Amino acid sequence: MIHSATRSPTPKTRIFVGDDRMTTDRAVLTGPALHHLQAVLRLQPGDELVVFDGNGREALGVLELYQGDTGVVRIVEEIDNSTESSLDLTIAPSLAKGKKLDLVVEKIVELGVDRVCPITSDRSVSRPREDAAVNKVERWRRIAVAAAEQSGRTQLPIVERIRSFEEFIPSRPDDTLGLIFTKTAEHDPPATLRQRYPNTHSVIAMLGPEGGFSPPELELAREHGWIDVGMGPRVLRAETASIVAAAVCQHLWGDLGRKPPVLSARTKPSRPPVAR
Repeated sequence: MIHSATRSPTPKTRIFVGDDRMTTDRAVLTGPALHHLQAVLRLQPGDELVVFDGNGREALGVLELYQGDTGVVRIVEEIDNSTESSLDLTIAPSLAKGKKLDLVVEKIVELGVDRVCPITSDRSVSRPREDAAVNKVERWRRIAVAAAEQSGRTQLPIVERIRSFEEFIPSRPDDTLGLIFTKTAEHDPPATLRQRYPNTHSVIAMLGPEGGFSPPELELAREHGWIDVGMGPRVLRAETASIVAAAVCQHLWGDLGRKPPVLSARTKPSRPPVAR
């Protein structure tokens, strides 16, 4: 049975469950999801909630029981409520000081980004050691899950490992528009991009650190077919620029500026991660 969002209100509680723990009639919660459900939200058996597998499936369920280190949810009915943009959007922000990228990940996931590919560049102040880099990526992945739960996403965005600018630049697929946002750009302001590239379905937008990209980096990007895009006359903080870039791309080619084609979350074209 399909549940329509207009028929009756759905529960506010949404929990991500990996597709390997979600069958046709049950969902099994463990780890952080179980802790959030039991210790933070304090849901009791009989309470309703929404579970989703991150691959487009979403369902209304009822918490049946807590059993040891698991929670069992009985699936009542499927929900047909796609919230995914038809635009395949990747944001590649340069590493920033402190926890600024935490905010970036949260907000761009809310804006419908499919992938987050953090990069280091010549002027990056933050250059974590390998073990610290792994911990950062794991934290960003947890933030992405929480943002997907809160914003009603049915697809769970991919957060890639940290890569260098030089490693990332050649990884752009040929059918994907590569945009490098920079204050020094004199051509292709955002307002003209939809007219210049009208049949765009996949975009990677790359953002620089606090000091921007270096001239050699910009030249390397152009050699690989990336397009300079201006960010307006004001100087934006690095974290602001990433959020603006996501919104601009969704406005131009996604679901913020026009009504997109009807596209079920389960049938959205998939692409392997840009950077493995």
